[in-house]
Amino acid sequence: MGRWDHTRQLLRIGRPAETGGDAPVEPFDDWSRGPDRGPRSMRCRSICIASGKGGTGKSSITASLADLFRHKGRALLLDADLGCANAHIFHDVHPDHSFADVIAGDREVHEIVTACAPDLDLLPGGSGVGRLAGLQEYELEMIGRGLTRVEPLYAYLLVDSAAGLSRQTVAFAAACDQTLLVTTPDVTAMTDAYAFLKVFTRQCEALGERRALPLLVVNRAANADEASQVGARLQEVTRKFLDRRLEVLGWLPEDRAVFRSTQQRQSVVAGEPDSPVAQALELVATKLEERLQGEDGAGMGARLEAMSTRERTPRRA
Repeated sequence: MGRWDHTRQLLRIGRPAETGGDAPVEPFDDWSRGPDRGPRSMRCRSICIASGKGGTGKSSITASLADLFRHKGRALLLDADLGCANAHIFHDVHPDHSFADVIAGDREVHEIVTACAPDLDLLPGGSGVGRLAGLQEYELEMIGRGLTRVEPLYAYLLVDSAAGLSRQTVAFAAACDQTLLVTTPDVTAMTDAYAFLKVFTRQCEALGERRALPLLVVNRAANADEASQVGARLQEVTRKFLDRRLEVLGWLPEDRAVFRSTQQRQSVVAGEPDSPVAQALELVATKLEERLQGEDGAGMGARLEAMSTRERTPRRA
């Protein structure tokens, strides 16, 4: 049996019997200073929310985290699902411009910043523009350069990543200070989550970096036991095949409040803050903030620019 087949076998996990399965706002005001208008002491800290598979709830989680972090410091939400963006829906805004305009050369990155809510702005990804899903290295470099201009105006940068394992998707994650990897108990989502960890690790090593693995969040779990089983399975295969330690940051329950809030074009923490999933999201945000506390951001834009420059520089034999 091959290593990948063995991995798939280890990840087979049924849902508990009770679930019916097998048991087992002006963007460029001077915000480079803090609320008291004294110099900001910390550089912008970046968080990428990623998933190996679509449909895990990644974008709804990102929308809620953006709403929660804006109360901790001015936040910028970057919709990195370029070409198939939907982050604007969760905040009920209709951007006039997006990264499609930046890549076309019609706008600079700072010119597409869209106000969403007090202390929360959006960099829209663009919708229905297929070419944005496969940018050239020089285009990623251009985005990185533009981000270096806007990052100093914010305390937090949250990146809503595209699902999957493309070079572009993993590059956004690798450029951030911290990455959250979202999975569900579905075996295909778990398998793709492991695949993301594998590609993320290899890309970081190719860049000469040994980065900590993304933090795992189990979404749509029936209960704590199911979430624990999912986390344990992924920890097992990560230890066995990557020789790395995977940490589970938290879990979120299956909750129709997410659907109802999305239909109202808002995040669940804004629409139904007392719902079980909203309360769980607050706990995840608190744990994440604790990880970032006291750490200075490395600068996502600068890292993305440097990574892209390195990738397009011809290598000597």
